[in-house]
Amino acid sequence: MSTYAIGDIQGCYKEFRKLLKEINFNKKKDTLWLAGDLVNKGPKSYDVIKYVMDLGSNAITVLGNHDFFLMASYYKLDPWPYKKNNFDDILSHKDSDQIVSWLRKQKLIHLDDELGHMIVHAGIYPKWKIKEMLSMAFLIEKELQSEKCKQFIKTLWCNKPDSWNQNLTKQEKLIFATNVFTRMRYLKNDLSLDFSEKLSPKEVSTSLLYPWYEIDSEIYNKYRIIIGHWSTLDFYEKENLISIDTGCVWGNKLTAIKLLSNKKIKRFQVKC
Repeated sequence: MSTYAIGDIQGCYKEFRKLLKEINFNKKKDTLWLAGDLVNKGPKSYDVIKYVMDLGSNAITVLGNHDFFLMASYYKLDPWPYKKNNFDDILSHKDSDQIVSWLRKQKLIHLDDELGHMIVHAGIYPKWKIKEMLSMAFLIEKELQSEKCKQFIKTLWCNKPDSWNQNLTKQEKLIFATNVFTRMRYLKNDLSLDFSEKLSPKEVSTSLLYPWYEIDSEIYNKYRIIIGHWSTLDFYEKENLISIDTGCVWGNKLTAIKLLSNKKIKRFQVKC
């Protein structure tokens, strides 16, 4: 029994299956952690998401920003630019209701105390404590599974609030936390969220922005955090972080890591 984490697939079904063959994935014994963004941009979003759904409990998916985009497109929500997507193979299919229903039940974060790893699409707000992080993920998941799901997703096309404090309303906290879990890359000097910069830290010369994982957090003491989302960061590994979105949809690579004991990993990649 092995556990593997795989970076953003984004509809690249052929490469996904090639990577599963590369790691000798046994769908009866092994477990996949998927870093979100299963869909969009690539040619076969439907095939990817149906394969993952069929794995049942052997696949654990955290939601990414493109997965939220699919739900917004399904509901045709303004102000989301829902017409600008590559979801036709899903939205025109008879299984579209089932697929969106399944998405609404997926997690924002997943953690394993024994392995010492956790996975989230974009990141965690470093000034949160573990209990606070888990609470915000739970509240978002609860909204997605409720009758208010459609209205909740509608509110998420928003960059405000970009700063965290306990005086925010519940809705403001949910918007902020969803953006942290699914969209964040950099924080500003005041630890507010920046949504404009997408380049890697090597390409950003300003001292006004910090990669979120460079800010100290008590969460790093317990978990090594696996993320997708940041394709310009490519594969990147440090003590508290492993970034595994290696830009398959852009013609680069699709990456899997095998989670070993003592927070160690083994990397696998296929060309896209």
